[in-house]
Amino acid sequence: STQSTGSEHSYKLHFFNVKGSAELARILFFLSKKPFEDVRYANPGFGLTEGEDFSVLKNSGILPFGQVPILEVEQGGNKRIISQSSAIARYLAKEFGFYGNSNIEAARIDEIAEGVLDLVSAYRKQVQYAPMDEKEAATKKFHSETFSSFCSTLEKFKKENPDNDFLVGKSISLADVVFFVGLESVGQIDQVLKNFKEIEKVRQNIATLLEKYIASRPQTRVNAVSYTHLRAHE
Repeated sequence: STQSTGSEHSYKLHFFNVKGSAELARILFFLSKKPFEDVRYANPGFGLTEGEDFSVLKNSGILPFGQVPILEVEQGGNKRIISQSSAIARYLAKEFGFYGNSNIEAARIDEIAEGVLDLVSAYRKQVQYAPMDEKEAATKKFHSETFSSFCSTLEKFKKENPDNDFLVGKSISLADVVFFVGLESVGQIDQVLKNFKEIEKVRQNIATLLEKYIASRPQTRVNAVSYTHLRAHE
């Protein structure tokens, strides 16, 4: 895959001190081996006590939609700010060669990314927002219906890309990263994935590539209710 030249780019990623919607970008930087500044902010209202003072960034006037994540990209004295997590991830994937080798591969990558966003959104509605006494039943229903249906589609997509270790094309792409991060968001999935051998293999391949990253990333914890609201307000 073609890689953008322009190693003189410098990057600064701003987000709260939690994985959340900046995790895609952080993983893409890790895979590309490009250096970047990972600026993490506290948000005491959400139980995030460690990090920079978010009010300074919020009041600076540089947040296009008044929210994070944002990515600062500087090249030759010109600075651009990119907002919206999906826009940031797609920009980095294109810059670093993780967006397929053709428009049809890029379209499949987009299909998978949108499917994962729908999955995480469904998880939020069906499981995280369920009353405490209904959570267990809601989780079972989510796994047996919504998540299994999603896995069936991805299994079919993977069978259209045989003899390769990843979901689209011959090498890791944004689709794989979104898939991996999405699965981290919905939790307790091992039982279901046992029925989908192809995508379970893909997940293992990605986990192997990200082993060093996962071992070294900050262990951020936030309680489930706060995390739900944090995701809703990103």
